[in-house]
Amino acid sequence: MSLSDNFDIVKNQILKSIADSGRTPDSVKLLAVSKTVGCDKIKEMFDLGQKDFGENRPQVLRDKAKELENLPINWHFIGHLQNNKIKYVYPVATLVHSIDRRELLDEFIEWAKKTERKCPVLLEVHISREEAKQGFDVDEVLDIIKDYRDNEFLDIRGLMGMAPLDADENKVRACFKELSSLFQKSKSLEGKAYKAEELSMGMSGDFPIAIEEGATIIRIGTALFKE
Repeated sequence: MSLSDNFDIVKNQILKSIADSGRTPDSVKLLAVSKTVGCDKIKEMFDLGQKDFGENRPQVLRDKAKELENLPINWHFIGHLQNNKIKYVYPVATLVHSIDRRELLDEFIEWAKKTERKCPVLLEVHISREEAKQGFDVDEVLDIIKDYRDNEFLDIRGLMGMAPLDADENKVRACFKELSSLFQKSKSLEGKAYKAEELSMGMSGDFPIAIEEGATIIRIGTALFKE
């Protein structure tokens, strides 16, 4: 299978899921997770029409963005972010999906003050309840939004979450439904800094369910870049 074949298959699957859900074609954005491939594959996928790419390692994001700086790529960061690695991500990221603690929000406030640029972010919610995963607890994320929703140095655009790996469809759907419910509730908490615009959930193995439950961004790597 070529990248072009993969791209067409994924796009058709997305459009079918959107249609089955009664949504409009422009209501879901495809994020190509390029963490396992080199810049040549990213360029090839870009030439096919894909503009949004996601990386999970700060230095790799920095290096790929530098190598492909002549292309108008929207770079997303989707991995766990340590405080001392913000410097690699903040200047280049279009959207950081993985803000998982207050400390990071406070750091992004300081970065906005010194760079005079607000880097858009999503709050990661620990919907899988797996020990290995990060994120705000389901029971605390709305309070986090209340605390930061009017901060003039933040640009928080919604929520992100991951279902458990290898879980059955019912469990995956329950996780996505829970996150979607939180997202809807958060709309009443919007302020200067918080806007409930993006709901990032769903990967190669479960994105049709995520679309059915309201995802606006789906993060797909394997299905796009497999040989």
